Amino acid sequence: MKTAHSSTYYPNRYTHNIGRFLKVDVQIDENPYNLPAKALYEMAARINKKRSFLFVSKVLGKHIPLHPSIPSIASALLASLYYERETGDQLPGKEQLIEALNGGSAEQLEAAYSLATNMTYSPEKPLLFIGFAETATALGHGVFDCFSQSTYIHSTREMLLDKEVTLYFEEEHSHATDQRCYAPEESLDNDRPICLVDDEITTGKTALNIIASIQRKYPRKQYVVLSLLDWRTEQDRQRVKEFEREWGIEIHTHSLLSGSIQVHGAPAMEEGRISDKPSADKEPEYSRISLRSISPPIPSIAYSSIDSLGATNEAPYLAITGRFGLSSENKGAIEDYCRKIGEHLLMKRQGKRTLCLGTGEFMYIPMKAAAHMGEGVWYHSTTRSPIFPLNEDGYPVRSRLAFESPDDPAIMNYAYNVLDCAYDEVFIFFERPVDEKRLSALLREFRSLPHIHIVNFN
Repeated sequence: MKTAHSSTYYPNRYTHNIGRFLKVDVQIDENPYNLPAKALYEMAARINKKRSFLFVSKVLGKHIPLHPSIPSIASALLASLYYERETGDQLPGKEQLIEALNGGSAEQLEAAYSLATNMTYSPEKPLLFIGFAETATALGHGVFDCFSQSTYIHSTREMLLDKEVTLYFEEEHSHATDQRCYAPEESLDNDRPICLVDDEITTGKTALNIIASIQRKYPRKQYVVLSLLDWRTEQDRQRVKEFEREWGIEIHTHSLLSGSIQVHGAPAMEEGRISDKPSADKEPEYSRISLRSISPPIPSIAYSSIDSLGATNEAPYLAITGRFGLSSENKGAIEDYCRKIGEHLLMKRQGKRTLCLGTGEFMYIPMKAAAHMGEGVWYHSTTRSPIFPLNEDGYPVRSRLAFESPDDPAIMNYAYNVLDCAYDEVFIFFERPVDEKRLSALLREFRSLPHIHIVNFN
């Protein structure tokens, strides 16, 4: 039985019909750059009792494939909005970013990406940026990239054995609620304004949870919350005002789209294409690509982790992801690393239509490398979020691959729309080496692609 999916658009008002019995009404109240909503997101049903729908971002590089330069452009536009709102200055060049996100040509994307890469704003005070795992690690890093005199860290779901947690908070609506920060003490033990970066604010509780955690240990006066989308109700916004009074602080919020949503019904749907059952045949062939020839060596940091099954991993982490803190002085070196990695992988390409797939929180470095791998490259990342696939026109998730996470087999991961994009090659990026047995479930899901490459960074 076919299941209807449609979206109706009016000025500042959108109705999304998802399946037979789920409808989401969206009212846009603030759109500072006049971006069409359809340039930023599409709607899908999510397999989650806490929230039955998902705004599938078209600029984030998480759930669905996109040109690898788009997330950096979106981050730069969000950084521009923050700077304009906080300083009152009007910035030249942002029109290029807007045009690129709104269905820009290859030439417009290239020009906007160059602008985003070279953008540097000088804040009145040094800033600390925090990106939320797992979805906004690259978005937060991209915003941070646009500022001098600043520091970046991202939260993580990783559990380390040999390093104390600096901050702990909960993301209540998520599939994995625990969030940790392993930032160095000195990055937080100051009075710098903190900018929290997330892809979407629905209630604002996650931001308030981390702010409360920070205030108990490292109090300060000013916070900013940046997001692509903001759907808080009036009650949610009032909660922020009460929170400000309680803690004696200021919280500013800025987003590319802000408004309200109303959800009606539930997604009674029949699944579209999912991955076939794993074949009993031998494991698919793949190549492992080492980056040891990159000079200077990619810096790492030696911490051990433990997964949900109690297995330990002593392989070092990368020192350039933001998990352990970065400063603006690192930007040039990281950009250079990513360019060299991309050029190295370009020489390894065997296909004309190539997927570059980040894994979990490891999004930014693969995304930046993919931008240097030539034409015909698409980028996104594996995710914990279980989206309902539906093979219908206008629906953003047509197919789903599901597999145990190689980093933690107790956690299911997903990759969407791989079956529908006619890729002839995939590069799958891992921050740390993955055991052969733990790769098996993932590799079987990608067996239909002629060329599979595993890229190990350490």
